[in-house]
Amino acid sequence: MKYARMLGLEKEKVTFTDGSTVGMGYIIKVFGEPGKDILCVTPSFAMYEVYSKMIGMNVRQLEYEGDFSYKVENTLSAINENTGIVVLVNPNMPIGNVYSRNEITKIIEKARNYDAIVIIDEAYYYFYDKTSIDLVKEYDNVFVLRTFSKMLSIPSLRLGVIMSSSENIRYINNYKPHYTVNSIALLFAEAIVDNHDRLITELKKQYLEGKDYINKALAENGYETLPSEGCYICIKPKYKTSRELTDLLKEKNILILCGKDGLTGWLRLTIAHKKYMETFMDILLEIDKA
Repeated sequence: MKYARMLGLEKEKVTFTDGSTVGMGYIIKVFGEPGKDILCVTPSFAMYEVYSKMIGMNVRQLEYEGDFSYKVENTLSAINENTGIVVLVNPNMPIGNVYSRNEITKIIEKARNYDAIVIIDEAYYYFYDKTSIDLVKEYDNVFVLRTFSKMLSIPSLRLGVIMSSSENIRYINNYKPHYTVNSIALLFAEAIVDNHDRLITELKKQYLEGKDYINKALAENGYETLPSEGCYICIKPKYKTSRELTDLLKEKNILILCGKDGLTGWLRLTIAHKKYMETFMDILLEIDKA
């Protein structure tokens, strides 16, 4: 398997799924247990809670601090004999905080002491270059998820990847239906691997130009933002409410996420090519007036 070789993994440690969202469902359904706890930071990707409730797991939501920082000690102290799964979205969505290598290792080792698994969701890899893929060689309770939907911008093809120990991947493959990943998606994956370095270099260049521009423009115009390692940034409006700005931006054909689930009063902007960020900034300054 070309993709596994590119990652430096044996092919038995990798399996494709029809989107990483489906992949996380496979992991939870195969390795989760009714009545056990799944630990998730909130706010984060909602489907972890959805899949866990489907099989009768208890969702323990771990909250951010008032300044939107997160203390990894909250996760470590929450792991106990009833913990079944720990979820680490790295970078986390929607805020964009990250876990250090040392923090991830501590969580994995404590979870292993209680026979719990750790899902490391790297949906936003490439925007943040640090990965935990090599940890699947060292720990048998680690699963790493990736998607082709974010940096590679092909969400409609529904292609995700699970990486774990050979035994864990065998269990996943025995559970998932045959022929779930369509051949067109796999052909795209092969083309991406064949052109990986050139493609990622250009996409990252465009992304970083947009990110550098919007961060500077927002700061120069007095907008409060939250630090983010993802392809998104949370913005505090200056004059209008987040709901008002969301509606006004929509009238200008700009779709943006209005803050909710712990981010009330904030906007979340997806970072794109610099020319789109310039358009957004021009319109924001036009409509967000005292």
